[in-house]
Amino acid sequence: MNPRVKSVKPLCDYQLLLEFTNDEVGIYDCKYLLDFGVFKELQDVNYFKQVSIVGDTVTWINDQDICPDTLYLESEKMDEITAIWFNLMIDINNDDELCSSELALVFHFAWRLKMKYQTRIKKIDFEKTFANNKKLDLYVELDNKKIGFEIKFPKNSNNGTPDTGGRKKIINDIKRLCWLKENNKIERGYFLCATNSLPFVNKGNKPDLFETYQGSSYKKGNSFPEYEKSSVELEIIPYDFGFYWNDISHNGTKYILSSKNIKYAWLTPIII
Repeated sequence: MNPRVKSVKPLCDYQLLLEFTNDEVGIYDCKYLLDFGVFKELQDVNYFKQVSIVGDTVTWINDQDICPDTLYLESEKMDEITAIWFNLMIDINNDDELCSSELALVFHFAWRLKMKYQTRIKKIDFEKTFANNKKLDLYVELDNKKIGFEIKFPKNSNNGTPDTGGRKKIINDIKRLCWLKENNKIERGYFLCATNSLPFVNKGNKPDLFETYQGSSYKKGNSFPEYEKSSVELEIIPYDFGFYWNDISHNGTKYILSSKNIKYAWLTPIII
């Protein structure tokens, strides 16, 4: 028998974040159901968010449910660290966690890592410094693997002015993770980001600069885009990566936060 669902959280765009009884985590996309019979009621986003677990599968209050085997076999599985990030950002957007700064976000994430892995984490370090003064926001040794994290939290100012200087910091973070992996300082790197400053999510008008808009991608072997002088001298992209944001929707003109209750768009982790 396939594993069953033990927890569910609704995501934007009619997706479900599922944790299974074997501790795997996956995303199940419900959009294909929305035009069929009783499932049409799920088109109401507020109703869709009322999903819960009854028995061993997901259900809604008017008795819509999905076969648990289908949920397991057809969900897109993710690694455990990505699942921790997804759960943290869902909780922050639901007001279950308060997060006022980038430093607080780093600590929230580190705490959840420690709670998840307990004795499997042998070392955890903040602002770890490597050669040539290259620093990581968070460094973890998990199951004897060296893992580095760069975490960004660009936000609008108190008067609502968007953050316009964060792209250089993002490209430097990604370059740093690539450099550290290429030089065997880490075995895996994660770039994590959340923001309420929507220029990061939407395409700008300067294509020569580094872009982070929804769906933008960069291919191994190409040159890193120009963006002033970088603190990490790495010209060629060594790994494919792209920007895929959550809790956003398109209003016909641009991407916006998916509802008035959502505080931040957040990035599917870029894994180096």
